[in-house]
Amino acid sequence: MTQLSRILLPGEGESVQIGTTTHTTFKAQGSETDGKLGLYEHRMDPGAPGASPHVHNEQLEAFYVLHGMVELHLDGKTFAAPPGTYVNVPMGVSHGFRNPYQDQAKMLIIFTPALNREEYFRGLAEMYADGNQPTEDELLALMAKYDQFEVDIDGTVPGWGRH
Repeated sequence: MTQLSRILLPGEGESVQIGTTTHTTFKAQGSETDGKLGLYEHRMDPGAPGASPHVHNEQLEAFYVLHGMVELHLDGKTFAAPPGTYVNVPMGVSHGFRNPYQDQAKMLIIFTPALNREEYFRGLAEMYADGNQPTEDELLALMAKYDQFEVDIDGTVPGWGRH
């Protein structure tokens, strides 16, 4: 497959609405980068549940906070991440995020290799469409299909939502 040259200006790119609090725009999809890179602009409204702690076994994930504050969980530690924060998450390391703050937050999410991650985001959008609430089994099946596996954190991060 040949990689494509591409320019996306602010606000451009395919996007999905996940529930009522999260909007994800696909800036670089694996299908455009020979599976080498996925780049997603992830906007979370105040109170957005984000992603409960999980691991990826075949992908590195990274975050770069652009706007607002994001609460990040990394390898058993939870911290507030202001704009300009970069977090690298190697394969097999527990991580998660959410926005418990009063302002909207926006961050870039990077995956390498990009194993159809946009399909995971599309699946979440479909599951939460029209006010639907997927079952835990449905969420876990979607996660496993796209190299995402929830981890037990023994209550060290109480109140984390999921998606």
